Amino acid sequence: MWMPSLVDRSGPKYLRIADAITEGVHAGRLKVGERLPTHRDLAWRLGVTVGTVSRA
Repeated sequence: MWMPSLVDRSGPKYLRIADAITEGVHAGRLKVGERLPTHRDLAWRLGVTVGTVSRA
């Protein structure tokens, strides 16, 4: 399953996550219909709150 990398990104965490998703789509790493991690799983793996992931 796709997981964003927030390394080498600046700004608020929610924007870094959103930018990583956008980049994944544009680079073809996220395909049409591909499932993303759940909010809770993504938050846990990135070390952020569920609210941060929801804002992203």
